[in-house]
Amino acid sequence: MKTRTLATAALLLLLADGCGGPGSSTQAPPAQAADRLQAARDAATRAAGGAKPGGTLNLLGVLSGPQLEAYLGTFAPFEEATGTKLKYESTGDVFAVLQTRIAGGNPPDVVSNPSAGQVAQLAEQGKLVALDPFLDMAAVHADYPEGLTSLSTVDGKLHGVFYNTAVQGLVWYDPKTYQGPKPPASWDDLSGWAEKTSVAGTTPWCIGLESGPSSGWPGAVWIEEFVLQQSGPEVFTKWWKGELPWTAPEIRRAFERFGAIATDAEQVSGGPTAVLTTDFNSSAQGLFADPPACHLHLQADFLGNALAQTVPGVVPGTDIDFFPFPPLDPARAGSVEISGETLALLKDSPQGRAFMRYVATPEFSALVAGTGQWIAANRRTPLDAYTSVLSRRAAGVYAGAKTVQYAAQNAMPIAMTQAFLKAVLAYIAKPSTLDAQLAGLERARAGAYKS
Repeated sequence: MKTRTLATAALLLLLADGCGGPGSSTQAPPAQAADRLQAARDAATRAAGGAKPGGTLNLLGVLSGPQLEAYLGTFAPFEEATGTKLKYESTGDVFAVLQTRIAGGNPPDVVSNPSAGQVAQLAEQGKLVALDPFLDMAAVHADYPEGLTSLSTVDGKLHGVFYNTAVQGLVWYDPKTYQGPKPPASWDDLSGWAEKTSVAGTTPWCIGLESGPSSGWPGAVWIEEFVLQQSGPEVFTKWWKGELPWTAPEIRRAFERFGAIATDAEQVSGGPTAVLTTDFNSSAQGLFADPPACHLHLQADFLGNALAQTVPGVVPGTDIDFFPFPPLDPARAGSVEISGETLALLKDSPQGRAFMRYVATPEFSALVAGTGQWIAANRRTPLDAYTSVLSRRAAGVYAGAKTVQYAAQNAMPIAMTQAFLKAVLAYIAKPSTLDAQLAGLERARAGAYKS
């Protein structure tokens, strides 16, 4: 599988905001249940074969503050059971630091990487330890969707285990004001309601694409959802791998479907000018304006809990709720797009092997769920481990999905991702340029996927 490094800024934004949620950095992580901590210690003991290898594992990642505190708390049972200490090195640019450390002959023992693309790239270069020889691969394939394990599988060997996920493309609403289908049976069902609502003088959608150097990424999520829901995982995968032209009808239709909303002042609050200038963090607050500026907003699973922290009086499940992005083709129902962080081993050791066995267990993933920060990647994670009703429901969407796909913009080469985001903004600013934007993306594809 040919993969490349992701767009750094967009990935770090999704890791810090998309997995934890805006405002989550001010929240102390909740205490973990004693029985789950003990179950995790027992899992760590089994992962180490009953031994106490001791020593230290150096772990490179991007987190800080309370999110890092919550993250490291999920490893505490491993440290207690094995005597091995985790030493975390935090950096704002894990991609560059990791490459520098490897080039200097001083790689960390483990990397916690929001780039599944970089993990696969390093595996192709022979820089990572293959996990198949010491993981229970039958359990791995049963517990993790193929759409995730395939990302870090190179030459038939697994080289990474996902720590967490963020379910993308959820449609959020205020149950007290939204009168549409919950959930809609199809995209036609939802768009039909939105059309009637707009004709009656009420704007159905709020959208904000502003995100600093990563501006445009929320629009890219819309387009990715349309590609996945109308054309399926095979087309979706060919697209992000660079095997499908940007001028293909499947991709053009996805742009047009998004544009039909984002460029129509009757469909989106504030019209295209507001879409381009509104920060993605604040755009959803239009749901709670008086009167509401909109009734629907597309965002990842973090949004509901974030709004409960930032908008006074908002109670998750009562004042904010969601349904999955509805399928355009009923045969595509149950297709889910996610982002997430991968753990990979760069130095082979008894401690490293025990650690990777530990993080592949559902007992460990129950602690990830219990942080209140993330959706756990292991689909055997018990739903009652989640501290929020919205997180529990989002985890249920992920666990029950027929197909899970990693976010296309996060799997493309960096040059392709950057061109994609710029094209999204240019198209919304001037819809008549769609042919030119797609032709430009096709030119970018010719160079972005070169070895």
